[in-house]
Amino acid sequence: MRRALFVAMVVGLVVAVAAPAAARDVSNGSQSMVQMQGYSSSYDDATGAWVEASIYVTEYSNETWIEYYRYSYTPITCDGDVPGTLVEWISGYGPGTLERARTYTTGLASGTGLVGWMDSHTECWYGEEMIVPENGGDGDGHEVTFDVSVQFTSTSPLIREKGSGSFKIPGETNSHNSYSSVYRSGDVAGTVAGETFAGGGSFGKTTWRYHSNSK
Repeated sequence: MRRALFVAMVVGLVVAVAAPAAARDVSNGSQSMVQMQGYSSSYDDATGAWVEASIYVTEYSNETWIEYYRYSYTPITCDGDVPGTLVEWISGYGPGTLERARTYTTGLASGTGLVGWMDSHTECWYGEEMIVPENGGDGDGHEVTFDVSVQFTSTSPLIREKGSGSFKIPGETNSHNSYSSVYRSGDVAGTVAGETFAGGGSFGKTTWRYHSNSK
């Protein structure tokens, strides 16, 4: 009886060891994008107006999209002879094209009929309290369409950058990710929404890679 019990235990142990391990969920992948970025800012001594603008041209999955943002802040005098600011902005996006040299020394981005939103409001300061008057124009925005044509010209050598990270829970999951970028800094100039755009920026490519192994 004891021998039979011992044999049964051994057989059970062998079966347990021989049983296949549960399948694990393993995934690997990579993604890449090419992007031109441009930033500009200016100050008008005569009016005290401050203008900031940025443009992003991204090529991803065989598509190119353009995003544009512009904000201006002009000092004004509100009712009661208190200081205020007229804030005006436009933001929009749409499909475009991106031409580039092989090592990102130059690039040309263009798009027509991009859809955006233009709006404005006034901000009046009464003591330490900022108030937007009911007639300040807030919410009176409207849809606009605009064109883009900007060119990137490199002013730097080719810059390379990379990094990596990992996440692990013993016996449950183990993942790794990394990125590598190659780009140049330079000047971005052209016309956006009927206005001159001139500033600095960058142009290059970033690739992400990841591996995940979990139960």
